[in-house]
Amino acid sequence: MKRASMLRRGAAPFDKFLFDAGGVAVSTPPLAERVQGQDVKRRRMQHQRASPSRMETKTGGLDPKLGNNPLRLILVGHNPSDHAWKSGHYYSNPSNRMFKILKETKIAPDVVKGAEDDGLLQSLAGVGFIDVGTGFPGTDSSKFTSEDFVKWSKNFYRNLQNHLDNANATIGCTCGHCGAPAMVAFTGKRQYLELLNVNHGMDKPKPKRKTKVSLGPQDVALLPDGWPFPATTSVWVMTSTSGASALTNTDRIAPYKELAFELQKIPWPRNHDELRKCKQAA
Repeated sequence: MKRASMLRRGAAPFDKFLFDAGGVAVSTPPLAERVQGQDVKRRRMQHQRASPSRMETKTGGLDPKLGNNPLRLILVGHNPSDHAWKSGHYYSNPSNRMFKILKETKIAPDVVKGAEDDGLLQSLAGVGFIDVGTGFPGTDSSKFTSEDFVKWSKNFYRNLQNHLDNANATIGCTCGHCGAPAMVAFTGKRQYLELLNVNHGMDKPKPKRKTKVSLGPQDVALLPDGWPFPATTSVWVMTSTSGASALTNTDRIAPYKELAFELQKIPWPRNHDELRKCKQAA
């Protein structure tokens, strides 16, 4: 009788309770969370059908996952690990702590399972993924030289510029800057340092080689040569999440907590009308 009376009261109790086989009320997630979870499940299935696992297709490859909308954050890796290359997902090696950190810091919403959802984070949270060495797999990053970064950098910047062009087109920007991401974070010191030491101008004097970089936000006046984003995009350098990196969990996650604190100030989805500064000034 108790169960029947609760049923007659309407749907509201079901935001908090369902019944087990014995008719006992059991706690469930709020209705909004369940609906969001169902939507993510649908998107996940669509994404898997559109881009099956590289392990399933017995091929390799890992393209940038940036989407066509202005993002809140782009995470920049060194180059794809062998595992990421085979799976088709960023930071998919079980020893890599990236997605544990993204979930713990709330950069990734709770509905994200792990690396297999890297292609959903662009629409769910405005977070994109790319490597400096896109297309060049290898787990031992030390095997890649500074000369490799010189070769990689042009394609890397081209990929970022393509994303910027697409994001600008999405929001109707005509100045070429409004669709830039709010933040870019390099997930390791080396890839940022190497880019700082790449000189694309043949007529420019070769700068003194930089050997150190601090964690956290970088000086926008001292960005790498060829950097395509405007000064409104803040650039960060983070700790490596690789299992091979000798860091305590506390030291590893600290910069990501700082990043997450700043990221939460940026609403998602981003308001296209507010981003289109060039139209406001016209």
